[in-house]
Amino acid sequence: MPRDPEPPALRLRERMPRPSFMTLTVVSALVITPSIGLLAAELRDPNAERLRFAQEAEAALRADLLEHGLTPVVGASAAVIALGKLGIEVLAPEAAFRLDSGKAVLRGEPASAEQRERALGTLAGELRRYPAEFLARARLHRLLLCSRLREDSEAIPSLPNFHGSLLVDVDADPPYLRRLVHHEVFHFADYADDDQLSHDPVWLGLNDRYFVYGSGGRFSRAPGVGRFSAELPGFVSRYATSALEEDKAETFAMRMTAPRKFATLTAADPILRAKAAALEAQLRKLSPSLDDRFFSAVDRY
Repeated sequence: MPRDPEPPALRLRERMPRPSFMTLTVVSALVITPSIGLLAAELRDPNAERLRFAQEAEAALRADLLEHGLTPVVGASAAVIALGKLGIEVLAPEAAFRLDSGKAVLRGEPASAEQRERALGTLAGELRRYPAEFLARARLHRLLLCSRLREDSEAIPSLPNFHGSLLVDVDADPPYLRRLVHHEVFHFADYADDDQLSHDPVWLGLNDRYFVYGSGGRFSRAPGVGRFSAELPGFVSRYATSALEEDKAETFAMRMTAPRKFATLTAADPILRAKAAALEAQLRKLSPSLDDRFFSAVDRY
């Protein structure tokens, strides 16, 4: 019985010249070297792995919000476009939602399109005062706009640093939203600075040696506590005395929204003057894009 003919591939392989050891070495080098180069580049840049991890974590946090029924607000709205240029996405619920913050349960409801657009106009107008680089370093990625925002059973106007989002109840009027957004932006920046809020020995040292902060912002929500005034030396409001982090955020919010009144207070109050300088130094450290032009523009606002 005749043998089967040799497979074409086998005949072709036998006719082709075998590569030399040197050829194999060169080809291997061409394949392996780029991979080694990428690895070496990553090793030379210790931030590369950190950046990749942060991006993956951010994507997971956003996915969790979407799974809970919060959807991106899209369209040609000038406010949405302006926020998009700053790297801030806008989300809104299509139905009542429930989120677990670890410490409390957050609930909210859809707002009307009119309420949402009104709030967006105010929030975008204030956020445009910041460089996009600063907002990115502060890790403010999203605005979550809703109505009837609650933390457990208590109504709250806003909540920062939740999944890279700022939750805002759009029922508030524009003047209050203006102040609120700067207060909350500082909480983002303060946390991004060292991943905590309530420990700042330098800031504590600026107060009178016998002063002790209260039990926290959530326990200081009586009417009128947030009114800017000069009645408490060293503080811009009674709410500022509730906690170290609220003191810092209130001081910053007053400078951003009432600069002339703030300048009058700091001129007569050495503690507030020192606090203003400390805030500026902290923010410049986080983001060099907050230069003299930014702070000069704030003072002229």
